[in-house]
Amino acid sequence: MTVRDLVRYRGWKAWQSHDMHISLLSLFYILLADDLASPPAFSPWKSLVLVLSLGFYFMCGFLINDLFDRSHDLRSGKVRAVQRLPRPVFIGIILTFIAIIAIFLWYLGSAGYAVVYGFSFLLGTLYSAPVGRFKERGFLGIVVNALTEKMFPVLAIFVFFHHFGFDTVIFLVTAFSLQTIEILTHQIYDYEADRGAGVRTFALDAGRERTLKIFRYFIVPFSLAFMLLLCLLIILEVPPAIWIVAGVCIAYFVLYLGVARGRLHMEEKILPLYMSAPYFLINNAFPVFLALVLVSISLSNLFLLLFALVSQIYLFRQLLRLVRERAIPRTEIADA
Repeated sequence: MTVRDLVRYRGWKAWQSHDMHISLLSLFYILLADDLASPPAFSPWKSLVLVLSLGFYFMCGFLINDLFDRSHDLRSGKVRAVQRLPRPVFIGIILTFIAIIAIFLWYLGSAGYAVVYGFSFLLGTLYSAPVGRFKERGFLGIVVNALTEKMFPVLAIFVFFHHFGFDTVIFLVTAFSLQTIEILTHQIYDYEADRGAGVRTFALDAGRERTLKIFRYFIVPFSLAFMLLLCLLIILEVPPAIWIVAGVCIAYFVLYLGVARGRLHMEEKILPLYMSAPYFLINNAFPVFLALVLVSISLSNLFLLLFALVSQIYLFRQLLRLVRERAIPRTEIADA
C-alpha cells in the first residue's frame, strides 16, 4: 500500500468523529459549569492531555475493529486501506498507541478516569475480538457499542472532574442514544453485506423491517427527547447559546424547504431530517461555540478551540458537497 493510502485511512479521522464531538462537548461543559475555564483552577495542559487520550482511544477503536474485521470486510466487499498492511505492522501500530495512552493516563493521575477508560477499552476490544465478538451477539452488541464508543468516554470525563448530578445523567443517556442511532443505521445500511458475509447483527436477528420500526417508533423519539434536554441544559449554562439554536433551526428549515421542493436531495434515507438539527447542535455547533466561550474567558484555552475546529473538518467537507452537489450527505466516516 502507498503512504497516501495509509494517510487517508479512516482511523486517523477519529478526531473528527461524533465520538470525539460529544466528548469535547462534555469537557467544555464541565470546564464552564465548574468554573475551571482559567488557571490556576485547572491546568490547560491536563485539558490537552485529556483530549489527546480520548483521541488515541478512538483511533485505537478503529484500528482494533479493522484488525479483527479484516476477513469479514473482505468477504462483504468493504475496502479499507489498512487491509493491505502486514499483520505485524498493524499490531505494532496498535501496541505503540496503547503505550502512548498509558503515558497519558499516568500523567493525568486519576485512578477513576483510568479505571473507566481501561474497562471501556477492554470492552471495546472484546466487541470485535474473537474472544467476545459482541458485535455478532445481536442486541448485546448494540449495547456494548453504545457504551464503549460514546457513553463510557463521556462518563470517564465526568469521573475525572468528580462532577456528578442530573446533568451527568442527561449527558450519559444522550451519548448512549446517539450511538444507538449510529450503530443501528449502520447495521440497516449494511444489512445485505452482513448477511452475505455471515455476520450476525441485531438487524439481521430482528429483520430489516422490524429493525426500522424499532428505530423509527422507539429509538428516534427517545433519543430526540434527551437530545433536546441536553440542548436545554447547554442553554441554561450558557444563555447566549439560544442564538446558536435559533440559527441552526432556521438553517434546517431552509434545508427542509429545499428537500420538499426537490432542489436538494438527501443521501440519508433512514434518519429523519428533523433529527438533524439537534444532532448538528450537539455534535457540531455547541462544541465550537463553547470552545469560543472558553477562549473568551482565558486565552490559555485557545488549543481547545483548535481541537474543536479540527474535529469539524469532515463537516466542512460535507458542507462543500452540499453547496456543490445540492446533496445532504451522510456523515459516516470512511476512507477518502
